[in-house]
Amino acid sequence: MEKQEKEFILNKGLILGLVLMLFPIIDLFYGLDMSLINFLLIFVLLWIIVYSYLVVKWSRAYASYYEIFPFKDAFRTLFLISALSFGVLTVGKTLLWTVFSTDKYIEINMNRELGLLEMYKSLIDASYTEGAFNNEQYEEKINDYESNRNVILSKWETIRYEGLGVTYFLQILISVLFFVSIYSAILALFVRKKEKFITIN
Repeated sequence: MEKQEKEFILNKGLILGLVLMLFPIIDLFYGLDMSLINFLLIFVLLWIIVYSYLVVKWSRAYASYYEIFPFKDAFRTLFLISALSFGVLTVGKTLLWTVFSTDKYIEINMNRELGLLEMYKSLIDASYTEGAFNNEQYEEKINDYESNRNVILSKWETIRYEGLGVTYFLQILISVLFFVSIYSAILALFVRKKEKFITIN
């Protein structure tokens, strides 16, 4: 890897990581009072848009210096920028949530998981009212709901008792990088510049 490429990836990765840190900071201040719809709009839709726009924009800018920018190079650039930015984000989230606001992190995320589960229960109730389930099927699904609710409560109570730990977000990062590699491969298809073949008559 050339020095220029290393500097470019390092610079953009750090910037992207700092930009993405805005999301957990927003969560810290507004997460407890945020509706599920707003959560999905901000932390899913807007997050994907911001992340995708920046990595594609920077990768295209880097590709503009080359007549040919093959898939392999496009993928490497996208993935390394993403991996570095998520590394920065992981360090930031560890400091923010593990050191300063563990209880708030637990409360926010436990409430969200329970909220999503309540939406699922509402769908079950509505389906039962419309006759989609008989009594036995409805009771089975309610039992599943109760079981899942107990699992969620137990999980977060255990985390509250044991603490998040310094490797909590690092473990999440490892699984996230797998999906980032797939997403980077998809985005690389839009960034690469193919060689133009010239036919001589």
